[in-house]
This record gives sequence, structure tokens and C-alpha cells, in this order.
Amino acid sequence: MVKLRWYYDKDKEEAWLNEMCQEGWAMKSFCLGFYQFEPCGPGEYIYQIDLFTENKNKMTHQEYLELIQETGAEYVCRWFWYRIFRRRSELGEFELYTDNDSKIEQYERFCRFFRRIGILELCILGYDTFYWLIFGRWIGSIGAVFFSACGLLVLVAAVIWRVYFKMKHKIRDLKQEL
Repeated sequence: MVKLRWYYDKDKEEAWLNEMCQEGWAMKSFCLGFYQFEPCGPGEYIYQIDLFTENKNKMTHQEYLELIQETGAEYVCRWFWYRIFRRRSELGEFELYTDNDSKIEQYERFCRFFRRIGILELCILGYDTFYWLIFGRWIGSIGAVFFSACGLLVLVAAVIWRVYFKMKHKIRDLKQEL
């Protein structure tokens, strides 16, 4: 089975993947919003998502995967920097980050990632808007395309920055618990 979904919040994505597994569908791959599932026993796996960059703790990708696999988890797939893991439920709870300090560090990585994407998005939006203001009015239907693209970029930037600030709030809440 294939499902199309767009998630910008890793917690919501994890919850959805775990709900799908409770219904008897195990995720086996992901690409451009398309999740591919295969039948499994209800609740057979617990899913976790992480964001990995090569310089995290000076580990290579292979060392990182080996560290996670030592917990009994299996590597399902990756999408750029996202890594999706699962572990059999029979092995007990599965959390990649269990204490507040490590959760804060994880959310800070996600914040940095979304901040960079958000800044890039705003730069593209600025360029597109500038181009439309200078040339768009004089080139007819192409101007309408640029104007529409600007609207779409505003929407995407708003979603990205919303996720960024939600993660900042999660970090603040976790720090208050310390």
C-alpha cells in the first residue's frame, strides 16, 4: 500500500507511522511524500525518526547506523538527512532520545535544519518577488506565473517557520523541566 502525506513535524510523523503499524501496516520506504507500507502484525514495530548530519558527534553514517542497530532497531530508510528506524515492539519501548538533554539537542538540530531551509526559502521568495516586480508586469502571462510562484513560496515559508517555532517551544518546555 502507498500513502501520500507531507509532514514537517517529526513527532506527528512518528505518531502516524506508529498508528499505521497498530493497524497492521509497516512502513518500508519513503520518497517525496510517498510512504510505502507492507502488511505486518498489529503493533509489531515502534518507529523513530532522527536527523543525522555527518558531523554529529564526529560519527560517520555507518558508525551512527551501527550505534542505533545495537539497540535492536533496524534502519528502514533515509530521505536526505532524515533517518527512519523501527524496532520490534516485543523488545520493549524504543526511544532514540530518553533524557531531556538529548531531546533538547535533537530538537536543536531540527531547528537548525528548518532555519536553514527557511532562510533559503525566504531568499528564493525575495528573488522571485524582485524579479516579478521588475519584469513580471511587462511580460504578460509569465508575470502571473511568477506571482503565483510567490504565493506558493509564501505558503511553504510559513509552514517551515511555523515548524521552527514549534520546535523552539518544545526546547523551551524541555529546558523548563530540567
